[in-house]
Amino acid sequence: LEEFAQCPFKFFVRSGLRAGERKIFELDARERGSFQHEVLKIFHDDLAKENKRWRDLTPQEARERIRVIAAGLGDSFRGGLMRDTAQTRFETGVMTESLQDFIAVIVAWMRGQYEFDPAAAELDFGGKDSRAAAWEMDLGRGHKLALQGRIDRVDLCRDPDDSAFAVVVDYKSGDKKLDALLIEHGVQLQLLAYLNALRHWKNPREFFGVEKLVPAGVFYVNLRGQFESGRTRDEVLGESGVAKSPYRHNGRFDAGALPKLDRAGAADQFNYRLNQDGSLRKGSTEALPLAEFESLLDGIETRLREMGRAIFSGEAKVDPYRKGAEIPCDFCDYRAVCRIDPWTHQYRVLRPAKASGSAAVPAAS
Repeated sequence: LEEFAQCPFKFFVRSGLRAGERKIFELDARERGSFQHEVLKIFHDDLAKENKRWRDLTPQEARERIRVIAAGLGDSFRGGLMRDTAQTRFETGVMTESLQDFIAVIVAWMRGQYEFDPAAAELDFGGKDSRAAAWEMDLGRGHKLALQGRIDRVDLCRDPDDSAFAVVVDYKSGDKKLDALLIEHGVQLQLLAYLNALRHWKNPREFFGVEKLVPAGVFYVNLRGQFESGRTRDEVLGESGVAKSPYRHNGRFDAGALPKLDRAGAADQFNYRLNQDGSLRKGSTEALPLAEFESLLDGIETRLREMGRAIFSGEAKVDPYRKGAEIPCDFCDYRAVCRIDPWTHQYRVLRPAKASGSAAVPAAS
């Protein structure tokens, strides 16, 4: 659906014609991400089998678990891809150390100030073999949109009233942030759509042990971290061996959940600033008052329905967007198929609806 928002023709070729790129036996960015996601899934699942939480481990215990899991998975992953050459073996070692650093910091942080606990990892819904049903939306005229996906991590903070605040976490190998304009036009809707799926989850008790899930936030987390510079590793990590805040969470969240997200009020993991009286500082883009946060989620639902109706109408035109100098064509696998001339093509320029009075306005490049 994000691809449909980028360019309807791109969506048509990939999801309509099912045209895919040729698979090559190589450790590319996608396979590296899959390996890291699988290690973290096994880490979570093993703890769940032992009836333990992430916070029950010390940072050093968590590091050791990641080392063992990565070593075992590396031998069998993708038919031996991780041990295919000296280079892939080296890259596997680098990824393992990176994941060890990540898990040590996250576990220490959870033990100290984060009141949520990971409840699911790589949570499938709506797929052919998924236990959880798709999130279905009625589009009218006998049509419906059934959304399926896989959520990297769902964290819950349970309440005595049989409900739980829910957070969606998405792992990235680089720095990524939500952009208000891209959200508005549907180019960035995956995380917020996932949180909406949890909001409308049909049987939360079966999967999460609570009667109701209350949306609290969505976040990207860079698995590589952003460490402060220093002369030595020890200088960066300090005496504890754990860096202070290299894994900031970028996204959108209900400011009312802050006491649960950051009990210490350190503002070292989430992006927010408070006034001296404890109120949210004006102009906050990530921490939102409850009404604004709910409006954001409702807006995503509206956008999804609009896109679903457009897809049913047969829209498949070559219509990539432009945001400043950014166009999706630069990373499109189907450039050779649409064959537009970037010098003469009239791109669909993204503008705020409030400013332009429309969702998207074509303009010359």
